[in-house]
Amino acid sequence: MEVLQMLQPERMGREPILRLIVNFALPSIAGLLANSLYNFVDRMFVGRIVGPIGLAAISVSFPFMVFVIALGLLLGVGSVTLISAALGEKNAPRAELVLGNVVFASALLGGGVTFFGLVNVDFLLRLSGAGRELLPQAREYMNIILMGVPFGMVAFVANFCVRAEGRPAFAMGTQVVGALANILLDALFIWGWGWGVAGAAWGTTLSQVLSMIWVLSFYGRRMGYLHLRLSNVFLRFDVLRRVLALGLSSCLTELSFSLFFVLFNRGMNAYGGPIALSALGVFLGWDSLLFLPVIGIADAVQALFGYNWGARLPARVLEALKWSLLLSAGYFAGSAVLVYLFAEEMILLFTDDPQLLPLAMEGMYIAYSGVILAGIALIANSFFQGLGRAGHAFLLSLTRQFLLLIPAILILPRIWGVNGVWACFPALDIGGGALALFLLLHYYKKLGLDRCEGTAAGIKEAGSDESVLKEVSKG
Repeated sequence: MEVLQMLQPERMGREPILRLIVNFALPSIAGLLANSLYNFVDRMFVGRIVGPIGLAAISVSFPFMVFVIALGLLLGVGSVTLISAALGEKNAPRAELVLGNVVFASALLGGGVTFFGLVNVDFLLRLSGAGRELLPQAREYMNIILMGVPFGMVAFVANFCVRAEGRPAFAMGTQVVGALANILLDALFIWGWGWGVAGAAWGTTLSQVLSMIWVLSFYGRRMGYLHLRLSNVFLRFDVLRRVLALGLSSCLTELSFSLFFVLFNRGMNAYGGPIALSALGVFLGWDSLLFLPVIGIADAVQALFGYNWGARLPARVLEALKWSLLLSAGYFAGSAVLVYLFAEEMILLFTDDPQLLPLAMEGMYIAYSGVILAGIALIANSFFQGLGRAGHAFLLSLTRQFLLLIPAILILPRIWGVNGVWACFPALDIGGGALALFLLLHYYKKLGLDRCEGTAAGIKEAGSDESVLKEVSKG
């Protein structure tokens, strides 16, 4: 068993790239889809049983949930890069030090978020667009969700570490366990017992507890190559500084989405009232399913970037980049076709309200008009993070999210009203994709693409790996 565990990370440096991406990404995608069912199922049950006001209450809580994910990414993304690179360098003690530090830090961070949120819940909800009509249900939902944050944070971050070991199937299990529990508990609490939005929140919170127990059992039963040791949970500034630096761009990206959804909610409420917020809730329910598979590809391929970079195999890094871009573009093209053909049927899963249905349909058509380019920025972020180029990833996130997104959400609704709010999605996808492509092409040359012959399966290269790496390190 120990021999098999030791060979597991080395797959990332030996097997064909496309096979690895598929093998790593499919469980990751399945896990992310399962994880997104938390939000999807909450919205579906609430929309059908509680009604549009319940959907709007969840919508105004959503920016805070995105904020929590952003903090998890701050620790999780950096841990993948450092752990996978350490494994590529055959440095298991270093990888275990990172593991212990990020798991303990996630528990502390989650506890702090819970305390802050409970103290300021009304302020946060009003900031997100909750008016007098929505505040009671939104408060009830948020207070319960906040109690599950520490458990969800530990499960989220530890799952990144499991994937960094090359164990995506177990990582998928963490999310599947939580998603199935959430579906069953939502059905019981909302439909069976009539708890309304509180039932949705309790279903999510208890499911996060189960997910944490599942993922920690991976280390408790010593199922992986790395072990979670008590001696490694004492926080080390040098380790956390590197983790935070590498995770900062993903965190800022997600934080900007949190800010975006705050502005989005306020814009919807200002130009369309609670019914527009309900339409947003329907869209975000589906978006959580349709958008996350490419995030799954990006998460999976980041470990390949990091391992092969640490193992001095730049040709494999380049091949992983090309395949991940092609797969993400193909997926988003298919998802756009799905939306344009079946938008009405998709919305009817949440509501058949005659006022809400046409508003949500029009919003989905507009929001997905530029989605085919959205994958470029996601893959580019994983590429730069996997190679330890925190500065490039930070620049991409900063420009894409703040210089493109914020002006769009402030200007477009003033021109087109509610449709202007929806138009911010394609504006971000198109502008962010173009910027990411420019940065990738620039860095692609630094990796020596024109000097690499053949595939990454060990075929001869015109320039040595070491010389390529030294050249890139200067960039």
